[in-house]
Amino acid sequence: MKLERDSFSRLSKTCIHKGRWCNADCWRVMAGDEWFVKDFSNRPLLLRGTLGIWMTRRECAFLQRIEAGGYTPAATRRLDRFALAQRFVPSRALKTFAPGELPPAFFARLETQVRDMHRRQVVHLDLRNANNILVTPDGKPVLIDFQSAISTRRLPTRLRKVLERLDLSGIYKHWARLAPESLGAPREKILLWQLRVRKWWRFRGYKIVMLRQRQLKGFEAALLRKYDGA
Repeated sequence: MKLERDSFSRLSKTCIHKGRWCNADCWRVMAGDEWFVKDFSNRPLLLRGTLGIWMTRRECAFLQRIEAGGYTPAATRRLDRFALAQRFVPSRALKTFAPGELPPAFFARLETQVRDMHRRQVVHLDLRNANNILVTPDGKPVLIDFQSAISTRRLPTRLRKVLERLDLSGIYKHWARLAPESLGAPREKILLWQLRVRKWWRFRGYKIVMLRQRQLKGFEAALLRKYDGA
């Protein structure tokens, strides 16, 4: 059976994440192939008719813009105004990995992918969340959840570079946690820059604005001591 809005309720599916307030419900759906569906249709009328439509349209547009890069789920499309669908990616979230489990080549590839995304004039802005980076069984990174993304096409050059550095600092944070010996000084200094300006960056994915900063991780505090104590 083809995956369409009319057939969605009849298809075999598993709820991966039950959304609350303005968040979508996320589903793993069998329709010939396996699909991932992000659906706002069960949110309250006012939210789904405004934020739901807007967020679905813009996330789908960003994913389609960079899909040729090969580092996002394939075949992204809208089911209707309230839902988008894309191929399901068997994977583990980067958050579930322990130090030493992934080789330095994984992070170098992830860095290349993020720089390619920037060349396509998109910044993700929530790559510090390790749940937004998947690892496939053959060890390749996949980027998901572009709900916080923005286009840099019309931004001033200085602002664009700041936002791109924020993306890079997000992946360097994971690199420093999981494979610190291969990070290198130039990348450490971009991460260090983010740690120094973090009090001014109050946006974090669905939380929109954080009133309180989280405590520094051990490796982050060590990096600050390494450079600020020099």
